[in-house]
Amino acid sequence: MKLANKMTRLAAYQVTPGTTFETRKIQIHDILLKADRENIDFLCLPEGFLTGYYADEEIARKNSLETDGAIFREWLAEISHYQATIIIGFNEREGNHIYDSAAVVEKGSLLGVQRKHYLFHNYFTPGSSFSIVWSKGVPFGVIICLDTNYFEPARLLALQGAAILFSPMCNRVSLNHPYAKRPSYYSHFVARSFENRCWLATADWICTNDGSIVCPGHSVIYDPDGQEIARSHEGKEDLLIVDIPKDRLLQDKGRRVHGSPSLFQEISKLAHGYHKENMENQTFKQNAADWLTHVKEFLPTPASVLNRAKTL
Repeated sequence: MKLANKMTRLAAYQVTPGTTFETRKIQIHDILLKADRENIDFLCLPEGFLTGYYADEEIARKNSLETDGAIFREWLAEISHYQATIIIGFNEREGNHIYDSAAVVEKGSLLGVQRKHYLFHNYFTPGSSFSIVWSKGVPFGVIICLDTNYFEPARLLALQGAAILFSPMCNRVSLNHPYAKRPSYYSHFVARSFENRCWLATADWICTNDGSIVCPGHSVIYDPDGQEIARSHEGKEDLLIVDIPKDRLLQDKGRRVHGSPSLFQEISKLAHGYHKENMENQTFKQNAADWLTHVKEFLPTPASVLNRAKTL
């Protein structure tokens, strides 16, 4: 699908997920029906929305899904007639591992799965790579909840040319946690959107205060200059919608993303020195080597995605 001069319409859905798989599927159908009526191109849904998001490992495993399994494939077929490309959180199972993942789905086709790296529940296995996805002529990536707190996930995606960062979230926190109340602005969202020249859309849960846990809903949309364009209503189901002109969506990343080669070398030296003692650990050594290989793969091609976008 060519962008031409049309707007790209993205949305983030803030909601309390149902307590069963069937009720959540109904919620998904309802919001996708609304998305089609609103001509939404991309719809971000919360973390763990498809399967539920659990503190208990046994329950999480019981409700996890294999992407090549019958239940997941049947669900894909059920939503194949909807037009919006969705980003939806779920507990993914592969062998003995379960991942805090997000599926990217377009008309019933699974375009990709992103696994969360920085984990809140330690029974999950962390994801180890970040890759962009193309849909409707737009390159984008997914950074799940806590991954927005750190620079590497968003930067890896920006280096590959991501124009949008989608963040499924579940900020169910204790009453003394800073996110028990909504801040006037989100410093890490400002940083991730500005430093990577990306649009950022987050979709959160809402949970009423039960005396110990609360989630007021931290769903927002930020532009590539770190400005908050849309914010959800606190404690209420909400659908944020923003129209993005093509000339504001596909931009050259410039120095904000690619920075200075000489300073990058200095950072590499400092990082090497900081982790020198840990390099004797074989697992750490392999992870560090994998990270460097992944970064170097994308550094030499700053204009590749912009050039591709111009041909769409």
